[in-house]
Amino acid sequence: MKRLRLGASPRGTVALQRASQALAFLLGRDYVIPDDVKFLVPYVLRHRLILTSGRNSSTIIGRLLHATPIP
Repeated sequence: MKRLRLGASPRGTVALQRASQALAFLLGRDYVIPDDVKFLVPYVLRHRLILTSGRNSSTIIGRLLHATPIP
């Protein structure tokens, strides 16, 4: 069953990149680690997904993060 009607746009990924860089800076680093991105994905992308009716974006994002291996 299709859960997403439309995913995040390129602007969403740019927002995720910038938020990750800001978080790393606030934590005293000049580089981003995968955990920064993983932490921020729900906050930055949750409202950017267009779902099929009756779906919860937090659940879908959680499943995607769990299924994506961190390098």
